[in-house]
Amino acid sequence: MQKAHGRLYIDGNDFGDEDGYLGYQGHGEIDVAAGQALVVFEDYTGAFDYAVHSHLRFKLGDGAKLTRVVILDEPETAVSVRQSTVETAPDSVFKQYVFSTGAKFQRFETHVRHAGHGAIVEMNGAYLVKDKRHFDLTTRVSHGEINGLTDQTIKGLVKDSATAVFQGRIVVEKGADGTDARMRHQALILNDGAHIRAKPELEIYADDVKCAHGNTIGALDEDAMFFAMSRGIPEEAARAMLTHAFVLPVADAIEDEVLRETVLNFLENVSEDFYAV
Repeated sequence: MQKAHGRLYIDGNDFGDEDGYLGYQGHGEIDVAAGQALVVFEDYTGAFDYAVHSHLRFKLGDGAKLTRVVILDEPETAVSVRQSTVETAPDSVFKQYVFSTGAKFQRFETHVRHAGHGAIVEMNGAYLVKDKRHFDLTTRVSHGEINGLTDQTIKGLVKDSATAVFQGRIVVEKGADGTDARMRHQALILNDGAHIRAKPELEIYADDVKCAHGNTIGALDEDAMFFAMSRGIPEEAARAMLTHAFVLPVADAIEDEVLRETVLNFLENVSEDFYAV
């Protein structure tokens, strides 16, 4: 079968009301047939006051590949809950990249049913949250079959009185031998008053597996700041360089050149507000 490479753009532009909240709800289903490939770019923006709940269901056939790139750049007054479920298949590949600036309340939730048997799941993301914004990234991957791979890297920057939440869970069910699952969450708190709540979890009920998870939350590396400034780089420029470089690896991993450049430009624009604290 000849492999087709499709592209899909989802424009999630929601508008509210200056005098009160408007509500939206949506549901969609996307199937990627066996041996086919699809790149999905979801761009969520908006204006004024609104509340939205959306759900997307993705289903992959044997050997299919789905790359999902999501930008969440909603107004500070928005309330949004965006959920998705993903059903993989043997030898399929699902790659997800999520980038967020938060909102009044913003939750992005992904549940993956891992088919094993050579299937690969990568779930990566970066958040840059400031002012009084809130961002909640929740993921769950359930391994129910043998020889499945999951790799997850989440990075974040939080400043002012903003709050970020990461809830990641990987479940390796009984009999899912040969599973290789890894989860990493790394975040920087740039000032007192900002908050990060992280809860990475592994539940393992199989024996022959390779699983690991890590969670690192700290401040900007003062040694790196000192090194940069000792080389004549001004403090603000040094801080800009280090904060920007912290989240770049997530975007650099995007294979699609056009979307990678789109995300890099987005990160460059929003990270300017994180140079000073």
